[in-house]
Amino acid sequence: STLHPTSQDALHGRSAMLRCEVSDPEGVSYTWLQNGQALSHSERRYQEGGNLKFTAIDRTLDSGSFQCVATKNLTGEEEHTSEAYFNIKWLESGGVTLQSPASEAQIVSSSPVILRCNIDGHPRPTSRWYRDGLLMSEKTNNKNRTLSLPSASPDHNGVYYCCGKNTAGQVCSATNFTLNIIDKSFPRPVVKPEDLVVQKNEEAQFHCRFTAEPPPTVEWYHEKELVSNKSRVFLLSNGSLVISQVKQRNTGRYRCVAQGLRGPPVSLEAFLRIAEIEDMQARQSRVFTADSLERVSCRPPRGHPEPEVWWEHAGQRVPTTGRVYQDGLDLMFRPTKGEDSGTYTCFAQNKAGQRKHELTVTVATAPEWVQKPKDTQMEEGHSGYLHCETRATPDPEVTWYRNMQPISVEDARFKQFPNGTLRINSVEVYDGHVYSCESRTEAGRLTAQAKVFVLERLKFTPTPQSWQCLELEKGAIVQCSAKGRPAPTVRWTKDGDGEILGWMEQNGGTLHFPRVTRSDAGNYTCVASNSVQGEIRAVVQLTVAVFVVFKLKPENTTVYQGHTAVLHCQAAGDPLPIIQWKKKDKLDPDLFQMMPNGSLVISDVAPEDTGSYTCIAGNSCNIAHTTAELYALFIFLHAPYKMIQTVGLSVGAAVAYIIVVLGLMFYCKQRRKAKRLQKGQSQDEPETECLNGGTVRQNGQATAEIQDEVALTNTAAAGSNKRHSTQEKLYFPRTNLRTIATLGKGEFGEVFLAKAKISEEEEVVLVKSLQSRDEQLHTEFRRESDMFAKLSHPNITHLLGLCRDSEPHYMVLEYTDTSDLKQYLKTSNSSDEKVKVQPFSTKQKVWVCLQVARAMEHLSSQRFVHRDLAARNCLISSKRHVKVSALGLSKDVYNSEYFHYRQAWIPLRWLPSESVFEDDFSTKSDVWSFGVLMWEVFSLGELPHVELADDKVLEGLQQGTLKLPPPQGCPSRVYKLMLHCWATSPKDRVSFSDVATALGELPSESKV
Repeated sequence: STLHPTSQDALHGRSAMLRCEVSDPEGVSYTWLQNGQALSHSERRYQEGGNLKFTAIDRTLDSGSFQCVATKNLTGEEEHTSEAYFNIKWLESGGVTLQSPASEAQIVSSSPVILRCNIDGHPRPTSRWYRDGLLMSEKTNNKNRTLSLPSASPDHNGVYYCCGKNTAGQVCSATNFTLNIIDKSFPRPVVKPEDLVVQKNEEAQFHCRFTAEPPPTVEWYHEKELVSNKSRVFLLSNGSLVISQVKQRNTGRYRCVAQGLRGPPVSLEAFLRIAEIEDMQARQSRVFTADSLERVSCRPPRGHPEPEVWWEHAGQRVPTTGRVYQDGLDLMFRPTKGEDSGTYTCFAQNKAGQRKHELTVTVATAPEWVQKPKDTQMEEGHSGYLHCETRATPDPEVTWYRNMQPISVEDARFKQFPNGTLRINSVEVYDGHVYSCESRTEAGRLTAQAKVFVLERLKFTPTPQSWQCLELEKGAIVQCSAKGRPAPTVRWTKDGDGEILGWMEQNGGTLHFPRVTRSDAGNYTCVASNSVQGEIRAVVQLTVAVFVVFKLKPENTTVYQGHTAVLHCQAAGDPLPIIQWKKKDKLDPDLFQMMPNGSLVISDVAPEDTGSYTCIAGNSCNIAHTTAELYALFIFLHAPYKMIQTVGLSVGAAVAYIIVVLGLMFYCKQRRKAKRLQKGQSQDEPETECLNGGTVRQNGQATAEIQDEVALTNTAAAGSNKRHSTQEKLYFPRTNLRTIATLGKGEFGEVFLAKAKISEEEEVVLVKSLQSRDEQLHTEFRRESDMFAKLSHPNITHLLGLCRDSEPHYMVLEYTDTSDLKQYLKTSNSSDEKVKVQPFSTKQKVWVCLQVARAMEHLSSQRFVHRDLAARNCLISSKRHVKVSALGLSKDVYNSEYFHYRQAWIPLRWLPSESVFEDDFSTKSDVWSFGVLMWEVFSLGELPHVELADDKVLEGLQQGTLKLPPPQGCPSRVYKLMLHCWATSPKDRVSFSDVATALGELPSESKV
């Protein structure tokens, strides 16, 4: 269907519009016909979309029929609208003329006189006649616009004018008619006053002279006030009126009135105005394409008198003929040429002064190549350049694209120069892509592309750790990998350039020891080399050691209050391990005493001493620990048994003394034996544990490190009362848990929901069990519990307690009344109305993301790294309150979201390349994962890159071509924030503080 233009009324000189529109405008173009011919456009009359706009209706140019033609570009099919017309209303002034008799000379007294009013318009105006400013009552003919005086006499003498009126307005005659039937006694004008336009403070002179017998008296009137001699106003004897230094109050109508001996007074009038001229519009710039037909209008300013208008270029008036010429008030180009560029000035001038309007014309030409971009090799770490040089008028605008995405001028890694050259600052491996440039002007555009090949510098990925341990009599592997272009070869040497023994195996940088012997210790050098970049080396000192094993583990012990408890712990290893004890916080040396043989003596046992005691044994290569429980029983002693108690205490003390002496003897013997075995060998300092990055790994084994454990033992207690330690605060009785349902399995073991008795009330909690004997998983379990214990934020799961009184150990965490965020999103997107929750609005999605961002801002500020941030590891309540957690259901429920790579299960689709290929986890890798989590929220739980298999995702990540598309309905500002999270280089990614600020500025629904 089509919206047809409709006929309408219009006023000459006013704006108007004819509408034309189709219901489906896709692929449709519009044209207009006037009287069946193609309509020409100008600044006064032009097409905007399908509509035809008129800035000023012209009764001559805009007469006739108008018709809109809608054409389908694909098929050429045309549809013509009905014709529309303008009923143009206008009113035009004219003079008063003598219709009868034929000339003024034929007018005689007592004969008829007919005057015609030449005011015309549509609709036909009605007219009224005035003599000497007074409305006349004589017979008039509106149809012919005439005034009849049947018997004119000197009494009818005077100045006659007419006024016409219709719906377009009202005007009065431009020129008047003075009827002068001669009667010598009647005053007859000899000199008539003329209208004057003067500048302010200039002198004005009105001349007026009459003749009669006898001479008439002459008076002047300003409006209705009689004029007399005064300051700056002078009446001359010859009838002239002089006004010096004209002010605004002096302007208006002046009448010269002569009175003869008989007959009515004769009045002649003239107007005095101060010259004025308005300012013209500001400077204007126009860009035209070459060889086009152009018209530029100059709108003259209002002024008195009417200003003269003309165009100038280069100091010369634009001619009225030629290729560039002036047509009325318009500047015409027929057609434009490149040399037409420049400044054109429209001048308007009258007595009040001169005004001008400058127009800067630029004739645009299509860009031409000077230097096209070409395939380029760039060295990693150096600056690289791509050229895209073109010439055109005006200077072309150049835009660069990387993988079809525009490169922002705000991106600090790229510098775009005015000549079109692109500089890549400090080229990275991920910069190896297809780059394209576009050069454009108003007249056209050019595009070209080039491929960047990054010559990757020779480097280890990662650099092998300089000191590593090998376990005696066990198989071991030492890894060394490197990158470069061309791909380097990697080999191992021992003690300088010594060759590797035949029974050791090398395979692509992996050094394999089938069975480690003492002779395998020494300095090994990993050498990576290629034919272009030379070689690099990394020295690794390998130490052969016997890893720590317990010879005597502490046993669960029950003692009565006030008695002494002894927990034994002995370990073997080479170097000889050091033994320390830990019970959450430091053990008070006044009540706890560690013996040289490793045993722990607890004097005067109190109920608060009940709990888990951990024996930690470690040497420079590894660490091991074992735990035993101590239970303190309360016994009520009646008075008759006081002596028995005293005797019991004495005997106990004696037994303890004997045990201590025996322990000291055994310890001294072991020390002497160890010194003989270790004579001449140097001891290395133990490495430390990285709490927020997981356990630092040495040759695939957990780093031997006991400083964290020892520090917990040796730290001074806060206050004198050791009974309220943090460990005891986190102690959670296993009996207070009642299993509800199993959620799934993770790396540590089973994850289930339970009802827990907390503060006399039952709450649903999340329980993670540690069912593995792997020492590394034990360390990771402890790292995770420590992290949640130390973090305190409303959007992070709180650790409620630990069950470590028996195996398996439990970690008890907060849970919500709904589910994890992944399930919640999928449920909200479900087609099943029985399970579908209330739909997510965009504001609610922003609110969910903002809560996670604030949680991660706090987590990163405490120097922790999550390493597995995703919707499946966040909890959400029915009120959409979100908490970051770590369910880690990687073994069954979310097994499809994990990928087995390099002997580990990793969340591939949520990780950046440095985490996958270089095992580099940091806050910046968490930012990448957060960007994917935002994508999950706005796609309602869809699997990232669902269309790609895991190996294709890995390949895309390695090539840097992987990018998630914007989810449906996702605001552009949110998707732009996702792209900032997915910057290839970690240093270019935003911080969580910036993310939280950006999301906080968006409309969100925090109260849902």
